[in-house]
Amino acid sequence: MGWCVRAAGVVSILAASTGLALANDSPCQSSLDYLSQQYDSDAATRAAFDAVYEGLQPLPPGYAYGGSTDNPWTSAGSGEGLAKAVGAFYREVCTLVPQIVGTNDNALDSIQYFAWLYFRNEAGIRMVKGIDPTDPDRPLDTLKTFLIRFGDDYKAFMNSPASTGPVADWVADPRLEIEDYEFQKADQYKSWNAFFARALKGSSSEGYPARPVTMPDRDYVIVSPTDCIMNPLVQAVKLDPGPVTRKLVDNPLQLDTVLDVKGIPISVTDLLADAPEDLKAKFAGATGLSCVLMPNTYHHFHSPVDGVIRYAEIVEAGSPGAYGTYGYSDWPNWVPLSGNVGRPGTDFSQFQGFQRGVVVIEVEYANLPGKTPETLTGYVASIPVGLDTVGSVVFDATVTEGARVTKGVTRFGNFLFGGSLNILLFSPIEGTDGAPMVSPAVQTRMGNQIAIMNTPYPAPKTPWTPDD
Repeated sequence: MGWCVRAAGVVSILAASTGLALANDSPCQSSLDYLSQQYDSDAATRAAFDAVYEGLQPLPPGYAYGGSTDNPWTSAGSGEGLAKAVGAFYREVCTLVPQIVGTNDNALDSIQYFAWLYFRNEAGIRMVKGIDPTDPDRPLDTLKTFLIRFGDDYKAFMNSPASTGPVADWVADPRLEIEDYEFQKADQYKSWNAFFARALKGSSSEGYPARPVTMPDRDYVIVSPTDCIMNPLVQAVKLDPGPVTRKLVDNPLQLDTVLDVKGIPISVTDLLADAPEDLKAKFAGATGLSCVLMPNTYHHFHSPVDGVIRYAEIVEAGSPGAYGTYGYSDWPNWVPLSGNVGRPGTDFSQFQGFQRGVVVIEVEYANLPGKTPETLTGYVASIPVGLDTVGSVVFDATVTEGARVTKGVTRFGNFLFGGSLNILLFSPIEGTDGAPMVSPAVQTRMGNQIAIMNTPYPAPKTPWTPDD
C-alpha cells in the first residue's frame, strides 16, 4: 500500500472520472456517494461548484504542475467537471499513505493540491466553510459535510491494517529516530495512525529520556510542547476584534507575498471556544507562539509549563465553534517554499474556526526577592489544531479541570494523521497594567537544538507533486 504514482500526474486524476458517481470499491464510498447525490439533487450545490470554478486563481510564483502555472483545477473545464474532479481526487486520496526519504516526505502533496481549490478564492473558501458561494448570508453544507464525512471514512482506513504498507520504510529511515520510541519494529504498529501517534519511551510520571526537559526546577522556564517548527505570533490578541480585511504585501526577502497581519487580530472569544468569559478576558493583550508539527515527527503534545488546568475542551469539526479543518485562504503564506511553516505573515486568526482543543493553565512563578507579591500569576492557553485531512485532536483522560501538570512531562494528547498545529497564548501578568508574561520570541539555551541539517533526496513523487 502506498501512493498511486501515475506518469500523467494530475491530469490522470481529473480524467479518471467519467461521471460524478464512482465505482463501489473505495473505503470512503459512503462520503463519495453523499457528494454525488448532493450534486445530482441540489441546484444550489451545482451553482456553488460553478462559482468556485469561476473563482479559481492562477498559481503564485514558484509553483507549477506538469510544466503549467495554471491552477490545476482549471483543467476540470466547468463547475460540473470540478465536482467530478473533487470526487475522483478524494477517491484516490482515501487510500493514500505517505512515503519518506530522509528529511523529505510527500504527506503534504495532496493537502496542498486541494488547497488550490480555495486559494485566494472567496467562493471556494465559503464552500468549504459551509457557506453558499453565491449568497454569503445562506448556509450550504454540501462540501463542508462531505469533507467531515470523508475525514471519518479516511480515519477508519488509517486505523485499519490495510494502511500499514509504508510503515516499514518509515521505521527503517534513520532520520525518524525510531530508537527514541516505545515500539521499534514495523510489525508492532497495527495501522498507520498507530504509527503516526507512536509513543516515546518513558511516561508522564517519569519523563521521556529522548526529550529531557530544560531546567525543570526553574519555574519561569517554558518548554516546547512537542517537536515542531516554532515562530512568534505577530498578531494582536483581542477579546472580540470584529470584521477584518486581509491584504497582501511584497516580501522582498523571498520574492513572494505575505499577509499584512498587523491589522488582523486573533479573537480570544472565538479561539478559546466555550471557555468562561472571565478566563478569556485574561488573554486580552496576550503574546503567543506557533508550533507546527511536521509529518515525520513526534505527534503527542505536552504541557509547556508547570501549573493547574483551569479549563479543557475539544471543539469537534461540524460543531458551532468549528466548521471543519479546511479553508486557509493562502497556502503559500502558511506553508512557504522556504519550509518555514507558520512564518510571520501567517494569519493564525483563520484557524479560529478549525477543529481544535483548548487547555488553559494557571501558572505561578517566583517574583524577584523583596518584591510583592512574592509569587506572580498568569495563564497559558495550549490550542492544538487539527488541519486538513482527518486532523483529529485526541485528549488524554487526565486532561481535566483542576489537574496539576508538569512541563514537558504531562501529556495532553495526540494528533492523528493530517495537519497538526499547536498555538500557545500567554496572558499578561495578573495584577499589572498589561505587563507581558512572555516575550513573543523563541528563547533558547546553549547546547539546545535550534535546527537540523537536511538530506538532499526528494520523497517519491505522487500524482499531486508539484514540479521541482
